[in-house]
Amino acid sequence: MFLIKEKRKNGTNLCIVQSYRDPITKVSKTKRIMNVGYLEDLQKQYDDPIAHFQEVAKQMTEEYSTKTKPTYLTINPAKSLDQGVDLIKNYGYAALSALYHELKLDVFFRGRQRTVDIDYSLNSIMKLLVYGRILYPGSEKQIYGKKDRLFDKTDFTLDDLYHSFPYFHQYKNQLQSWIHDRICENYGKDTTQMYYYVTNHYFEVSEQDLLQKKGVSREYREDPIIQMGLFVDTNRLPVSYELFPRVRDDVPLLKPALKKARYNFGVDKVVIVDDNRSNNADVLYNSVLSGGNGYIISQTIRNAKPEIKKYVLNQDGYRPLGKDCKIKSRVCKREVRITTPDGKKKTVLLKEKQIVFYNDIHARWAIAEREDVILKSKDIIASPEKYNKATTYGAATYVKNLEYDKKTGAVIQDRQGLYLDEKSLREEEKYDGYYMLLTSELDMSEEEIVDVYTGLWEIENSFRLINSTFHARPDYVSRADHMYTHFSTCFVALTLTRLLELKTQRKYPLQQVIRSLKKCSCVHIEDNYYVTTYYDDVLEFVGNSLGVDFSKRYGTLCTIKENLGATKKR
Repeated sequence: MFLIKEKRKNGTNLCIVQSYRDPITKVSKTKRIMNVGYLEDLQKQYDDPIAHFQEVAKQMTEEYSTKTKPTYLTINPAKSLDQGVDLIKNYGYAALSALYHELKLDVFFRGRQRTVDIDYSLNSIMKLLVYGRILYPGSEKQIYGKKDRLFDKTDFTLDDLYHSFPYFHQYKNQLQSWIHDRICENYGKDTTQMYYYVTNHYFEVSEQDLLQKKGVSREYREDPIIQMGLFVDTNRLPVSYELFPRVRDDVPLLKPALKKARYNFGVDKVVIVDDNRSNNADVLYNSVLSGGNGYIISQTIRNAKPEIKKYVLNQDGYRPLGKDCKIKSRVCKREVRITTPDGKKKTVLLKEKQIVFYNDIHARWAIAEREDVILKSKDIIASPEKYNKATTYGAATYVKNLEYDKKTGAVIQDRQGLYLDEKSLREEEKYDGYYMLLTSELDMSEEEIVDVYTGLWEIENSFRLINSTFHARPDYVSRADHMYTHFSTCFVALTLTRLLELKTQRKYPLQQVIRSLKKCSCVHIEDNYYVTTYYDDVLEFVGNSLGVDFSKRYGTLCTIKENLGATKKR
């Protein structure tokens, strides 16, 4: 490396460059390593700027030569593996470490640790649980079993991990506020609105308690259920969550939750973006609109009024929306019956926009999915003795004259013959690929509304990550502090993955990014040296976005820890 002088309009610029030979053209070229600055400005700080930075360039050359100098290892073919020693460690979690420390979560937990008398690190345990939920999803015990896959210090026991739960439970609200404040600092804050989504979680416990109440689950389970409400900002980043008992009527819980969120986070409006479950007049009018909030919800077309079905199938007014899609909308008034505060019923008009859009790909998916149901329906007709009320679920809709024994639930076979309901099938096929949205946001364009509702799919996908990939359901713990800790770690993991999507501009699907991070491992070969096992375009893009170099094939334990340490100083 050497120093060069460049004549520019504003003076003489100094720059340190490095020579290299182009591997294709074989021509000698130079690349910039560090821009030093203008000579005229540097003369105010150094007696001889040129001599000073020539020495800096010389030192950089020596450091580069040391790092790139070939190393020779002696391999003993007769050497045996030590029992119980895992030579593979993950290096992809460096990307997660960069985001974790960008939120200064290490500062948060170290600050709280000063007030408690424990000899294990809350920060180390939280990092293991969060990284593990993303890369090695499973129970807390299973994640603990993967702790040696990380280069970070994990000198705590499984008992220590469980003993930390009451502390994480104690700090759960402070943790959410801390994360929200750091996100506002780093990415700005949109005070216009946020979105709200609710899902249910069941628990594998025999007894219900004050938090876990038996209720109606979308999976029709009888296990105790709690409800989780998640607030998400306009960047799809999690803002806050709450756990509360599941009730059949969302009105008592939804209104105070929206009011509290607007006050705590200083937003003008909360827009409920939900599926048909929230299309309830009392919920929309008493809990949402009366508080100055809005909604974007789906409307079931197959069970809608004839006038709506006619409007959907009428091709007048549709216009293209991207590839294989079309859309149209209208503003109309909908008459609904609501319950007043004194318990009486009254009729009100909701002025809302109806948006109908069609997706040809989704239409083909619907046809393919229905084929499986039809096959099951035909099997019920052919062999009804194999089924009961529970096992016919889903396919029973298409079987006419299907009846069950009230005591056993078995299919009754001595009545009218079973046959396939072809008329219902043909009617359903008409609406394949069509979707209807209802919204109070009349000034939003069709594209904006669809985009926001598409955001709901992303949010639902986030919950699927929690529910399946992150193993938040089923939750096998029953103590309240364990439950809250479980969801806190899921919340932090969810935040990191959404930030990862934001940093990488969603260029790659999240699951593809996580797979690449998981595959990016280092194997100990000999002495202090490791070899990296995997690299692809995803890791290259993620690394460039977060300032982490995943491309090095070989590295010492020292250099690897230096690189990981650099992610902690962001």
